[in-house]
Amino acid sequence: MRMSSLFGRTLRETPADIDHPSLRLMMRAGLARFSAGAIVLLPIGTRILHRLATIAHEEFMRIGAQELHLPLFRPRTSPDRAQSRLLPPDSTLHCADQSGRSLAFAPTDASAIASLITGEIASYRQLPVLLYQMHPVYYGNRRSSWLREGVALTVYALDSSAVELETTSARVHSAVEHIFRRCDIRIVSVEGVPGDESAAAHTSVAISEHGDTEVMICESCGYAAVLEAARTAIDSMTAVSPARHEPDPLEEIATPNCATIADLARFCGVPESATAKAVFFDSPERGLIFAVIRGDRDINTQKLRLVTGVSTLTPAQPEQIAAIGAVAGYASPVGLSNRASGNVLIVADRSVIAGAPLIAGANRHGYHLRNVVYGRDWRADLVADIALAHAGDPCGKCGAPLQRTTGLAVGYTSHDSTLLPGTTFLDRDGMTRSAAVASFSIDLQRIILTIIEQHYDPSGMVWPSETSPFDIHLIRLGKQDATRQSADALYDELSAAGITVLYDDRDDTAGVKFNDADLIGVPLRLVLGDRFLSDGLVEIKQRATGVMTKTPRQEILATVRKVRPPLIPF
Repeated sequence: MRMSSLFGRTLRETPADIDHPSLRLMMRAGLARFSAGAIVLLPIGTRILHRLATIAHEEFMRIGAQELHLPLFRPRTSPDRAQSRLLPPDSTLHCADQSGRSLAFAPTDASAIASLITGEIASYRQLPVLLYQMHPVYYGNRRSSWLREGVALTVYALDSSAVELETTSARVHSAVEHIFRRCDIRIVSVEGVPGDESAAAHTSVAISEHGDTEVMICESCGYAAVLEAARTAIDSMTAVSPARHEPDPLEEIATPNCATIADLARFCGVPESATAKAVFFDSPERGLIFAVIRGDRDINTQKLRLVTGVSTLTPAQPEQIAAIGAVAGYASPVGLSNRASGNVLIVADRSVIAGAPLIAGANRHGYHLRNVVYGRDWRADLVADIALAHAGDPCGKCGAPLQRTTGLAVGYTSHDSTLLPGTTFLDRDGMTRSAAVASFSIDLQRIILTIIEQHYDPSGMVWPSETSPFDIHLIRLGKQDATRQSADALYDELSAAGITVLYDDRDDTAGVKFNDADLIGVPLRLVLGDRFLSDGLVEIKQRATGVMTKTPRQEILATVRKVRPPLIPF
């Protein structure tokens, strides 16, 4: 590829509105641009995407996976359980076509997979099956708009039972690890948010201060999870000290203008941990959900969604809250007048069922109750860990303090212990059964960002050989016709040998060309200038080490192959 005709130029200055270091380098090097708040990959960036796709295709085919293509849109229906567990959170878009039909764009489609398996798999002898697709993906819960879209490869592993699926899944895990290793990136596997309680989920995260995924890590035992999935232990660090005597009876107190936990704690002269917080949600399956948690904690909506078995949670409407006898801002589960109607599900976090009495709402505007004790004054329909983890909380495995950090999620795994309905086949005994399923997804665009962040220096990017957009960056210096002809001939020879070359044939200064070569970061730089006409030597520089040598022209091809074997062209 000649830089004189390359679409996308390098930039001397970094765009002022970009704060992510990888994206800054991509913009400056002419790999990408912004359009409508999303990343557009230019030709060089697209070549890198193709490199990553080639690596992934090779690794998935190595384990026997077969590629397919699923429809981008499907008729919109209520998400079934099988569908939800194969999707990362907030990954489905809904729309309507010109005829008004409701459609959904989902990165994975359990119903399509089930239909394929039912039509193609009749016997256990045809299992296991590994299928994969390359497709666009959407993350609706990302803060940065340019991180909400990507290009992913997803593998579906199907087997005759959950036990056999473990072995099949291990092959996919191995392939994904090989992909990360060939990309030369450091990845941490952390617990993720499953689609439902029967599924196990993991997220592959590149730890980064510029990431959009918050992660809790225990440095003592190695436990790690995304914030929404992190499990903590209730001990002296998280629970209010229990009372040493019989709690005092309930006492109603006037608390004017105390509709928030902060106002209530300040008015009563107590820490927020001495209060109970009431949070109301609406859900399609169970209606109103009343969550109760200690005042200094926050509700983890993902945990709450899982323990209540609902698909989505949205803020409850004022009329829903009033219908059960609660008063917004002064609500508590104590003495709800209409609780027996069955129109509300009360869920208590573990933080409010033990310890000292708390201050809670009196379900009366401007009033609260002192000395509220769980078990004596109220009971929940369900008790579970629904709290969002905080830094310093005790690890759910070993009790050591958890540390909070950030990372960039580059992959998702959903492994279900149950079976995928609709995928029927005959087992060894001639009985009809359903297949067990797991899905594994990696995001290629996010891997590009990760490679850049983990491989750069003050001059620019330093691409690992497997993922570089080109094998060679050839620079022509000087304007003599003989120099131009020699550089053109070398470019043609390298290209004919299957070596991909970025050829800087522009009539720019040496400084501009050298700076652009360092910025783009191709592993090997070759320089052929006017001096070549007298000494016949070509300069070779390794981008990663800075080591420079001079090699006779006739030995260039052999030297390049020795220093860096050519990659399989795509």
